[in-house]
Amino acid sequence: MLLPFDGNGYRKRVLAAVEARGGPDASDPFEVYDLPVETAGTLSDDEVARRVDDVWAFWQKQRDHPKYRGLVTALLQTHDALAAQLRTADGRSRLAEQTRAGRARRDAARYAELDAALERLVERFGGVPADKVEGLRGLAAAAGIDDDAFGARLRRHPVLGDDAPGTGAPGTDAPGTDAAVLRQVRDGLEELGRIEGVRVPSLHAFLELPPTADPQTVRRRRDALLVLNRQRRPDRRRALVDDLLAAVGALLVDGDPGRYLDALADDVREALRPRVAAAVLVEDRLTPADASVLVQEAMAAGLDPQRASAVVTGLAGATGTPVAPVAPPPPPPAVRPGRTPDWSAEVSAARAALRAGRPRAAARHAAAALAAAGGMHPPIRAVQDEAAEAVVRAEGSWRTVGTALAARRHAAAAATLERLAAEAADVPGPAGEDAAELLAASRAALAAADAALAAAPASGREREVALLAALGAVADHPAAHGELAALGVAPATGVVAVPAPGGAREVRWTASASAGPVEYRVLRVRPDGTRQVVGTTATTALEDGGYGQVAGYVVVASRLGVPAPEAHSGLASPEARSGDPVAPAPPEAVGSLTAVLSGRRLRLVHPIPAAGTAEVRRLPAGTPPPPMGSVVADPEALGALVPAMGPGLAVDARPSAPVTGYVVLVRAGGSAVAGASAVHVSLPPVTGAALDGDRLRWDWPEGCTEVVVLLRPDAPPEGPDDPAATRRKVTNSRYDIDGGLPVPAGDVGHVAVFPCTRVGGRLVVSGEAPEEARLRLA
Repeated sequence: MLLPFDGNGYRKRVLAAVEARGGPDASDPFEVYDLPVETAGTLSDDEVARRVDDVWAFWQKQRDHPKYRGLVTALLQTHDALAAQLRTADGRSRLAEQTRAGRARRDAARYAELDAALERLVERFGGVPADKVEGLRGLAAAAGIDDDAFGARLRRHPVLGDDAPGTGAPGTDAPGTDAAVLRQVRDGLEELGRIEGVRVPSLHAFLELPPTADPQTVRRRRDALLVLNRQRRPDRRRALVDDLLAAVGALLVDGDPGRYLDALADDVREALRPRVAAAVLVEDRLTPADASVLVQEAMAAGLDPQRASAVVTGLAGATGTPVAPVAPPPPPPAVRPGRTPDWSAEVSAARAALRAGRPRAAARHAAAALAAAGGMHPPIRAVQDEAAEAVVRAEGSWRTVGTALAARRHAAAAATLERLAAEAADVPGPAGEDAAELLAASRAALAAADAALAAAPASGREREVALLAALGAVADHPAAHGELAALGVAPATGVVAVPAPGGAREVRWTASASAGPVEYRVLRVRPDGTRQVVGTTATTALEDGGYGQVAGYVVVASRLGVPAPEAHSGLASPEARSGDPVAPAPPEAVGSLTAVLSGRRLRLVHPIPAAGTAEVRRLPAGTPPPPMGSVVADPEALGALVPAMGPGLAVDARPSAPVTGYVVLVRAGGSAVAGASAVHVSLPPVTGAALDGDRLRWDWPEGCTEVVVLLRPDAPPEGPDDPAATRRKVTNSRYDIDGGLPVPAGDVGHVAVFPCTRVGGRLVVSGEAPEEARLRLA
C-alpha cells in the first residue's frame, strides 16, 4: 500500500535527485512518479492511478519554480505516454522490467571506469600498488561511489607494497569571465537542452556556429534567431532563448569571444581532470590515443581545436607526464571581410535541409535568410512555412509512435518511424528519442518474430503457441495475426447462472479449449431480448449484481481481439428469478458540460446532480458519446476518469490531440447514466486576418476547408459559441469564389475566425482564435 503523497518530501527526494543527475534521461518512471519498483506487481490500478494524478497535479504547481521549472516541463512532455502504461498491470510489469534493467546499467556504468582501472593495474602489476589506492578512491568519489562500495571493489584484488609511481598534483585554472554570468549561461543551456532533448554545451553550439566564428557571423545568426523567437508563443522555451541571445550579445558580440572560450575551458578542464588522472594512474602516462579522444571530447564540449589541445596537454603536464600536443584539425576557410551575406544562399541551404529531412535546421536557415534580407520575401516565407509544417507533422507522428510502442505495435511504429527518420531526423521525440534508434529496435522486434515463426512447426498446437508468442512480442504482426484469426477460437461451454449472496447471481462456465490469453465477456439478457454488459474477465466466473428480470446470459470468449461463437445459458432454477428485486429508477442525467481552456488546463464545468455523484470521462479517440439519458453498462469503456477538483468541476491537462471528447456520467444505486458531452478542439489557427476593401480575408491553415466567423458589435467574441455574436460558416470554395467573406457596408465591431473540422460527419469548431485571427472593423 502506498503512503499518502507528500509534495515537499517529493521535491526534496525526487526532483532534487533527478535534477542533480541531469534530468529525466537519468531517471525512470517509477522514480519520477514516486512508486516502488520492487513491489510493482502488488500495486492495484486504483492506487497507482491516484499516485500518477497526484504527481501530475504537483508538477503543474511547480511549472514556475525557479529551480525545477525546466525539469518539470520535460517531465510533463513524457507524462501522457508513461501514465498510460503505469495505469495498467501489464504496462507496469513491462516498465518495471525495463526500469530494473536500466538501473542495473546505470549502476554498472558508475563502476565501469573504476573496474577498468583496477583490472588494468592488476594486469600490469599483478595487483593494486598501495600508492595507487588514494588515486583510485578519488576516482570512485568522482563517480559517486562511497567508501564502503569502493572498499568492497578493492578487496577483490591484492594490494601490493609502495613500489609504483604516484599520481601528480592537479594543475591550475586560467582566469575567465564573470563566474555568475557563466553560471547563468550554463544553467540556461542545460535547461534548454532538457526541453529540446539535445545537449547544448556552449553558446556557439546554441547558435549552431563553430567556436571560431567571427563576430559578424555571430551577430547575423543572433539577429536571425531573435526574429524567429519573436514568432513563437510565449512560454518557458521562448524566455530561455531570449536570455541566451542576450548573453550572446554580451559575451560574443559586444564582448571578447576569447574570454568566454577561456572561461569555458576552465569548466572543460575540471570535467576532464578525473579522466586524465585515471588514464595516468593506470598507464603512468597519457597515451596519444587517450589524448586524441580527450581532445575530441573537449571540442564536443564547445572548445575550439587549439584550446581543446591546450587543455588536455596542460592536464597531462600537471600529472608529471607531459604529452605532445595533439594536432587540431585545420580551421575552416575564413569568410572574406566585408562580404555581404546572401539571403538566397540561406534559402537554398534551408531547402537542402528539408530535402535531407532536417526541418528544424531548415527553419534556422530561413531565419538567417530573413535577417540577411532585412525583410520578408516570398521564397523565405515559403520555406519557413514548409519547415514549420514539417515540424508539426513530425510532432504528431511522435505522439502516434509513443502510443504504438506502448502497445507493442511495432509494425505500425516502424512505418511511422521510417517517415520520421526520412522527413524529420532532427525533430526528437517528447523525451528526446531518436527516430533511427527506435526504428532499428522495432525492425529487430519484427525480424525476431519472423524468425520465430519460420522456425515453428507448420501446423498443430505448437504452431498456435508460436503465433501467440510472436503476437506477445509484436502485437500487430500481420502474418501472425492473420493466421491466428483464421484458426479461430474455441467457445466457452457449460454456461450456468447460480444464486449468490445478497440477491446477486454468479455466472460460471468451462474455459475455452484454445491456447493463449483468452478473455470472456459476459452479457445479461433481459426478457425483452435486450442485452447488457456485465463485465469482462480472464477467469471462468463472474458475479452479476444487476437488478431486474433476467432471461439468461451470454459468454463470448475472445483471444487477441478474435471472438469465438457465443455460449448461452438460462438461470439455474426458477427460484432464482422469483425473488428478483425491482430495479430502482435510474438517476437523472446532467444536462450540460462546458469545456473551458485555462492556460495548460482544461476546465470541465457541469451542474451538480440532484441525486448521485457526477464524474467526467475523457472518451477514447474515435469513440462517440453515448446518448444522453442512456444507461451505461460499463463506464470504464468510456475512457479515463478526469480528476474532480470540486463539485461541478473536473480539470484535465490540455489535450494534445486535435479533437478530444468528454462525457459526464451520474452514478447512483449501482447505475450510471450518460449526460451531456463536450468536445475540445485544438486545430492550427487561422492567420493574417485583414479587411481588403469590402472583403474579410485570411490565411487558411493547411488541410482546413471550413471556418466559423463570429461578429460581435460590442466586444471581441469570447469563443465559437458566444451567444452575443453573429455566427457564419464559410467554406474554402465559397471563400475562393467570393474572393473572401463579404462585409456589408457600415458593419462595425469585432471579428474572430475559428477553424473547423469534421468528426464522424459532425462539424466541430476549434475553441481558440489567436490575435492573428481577430480583427476590429472600424
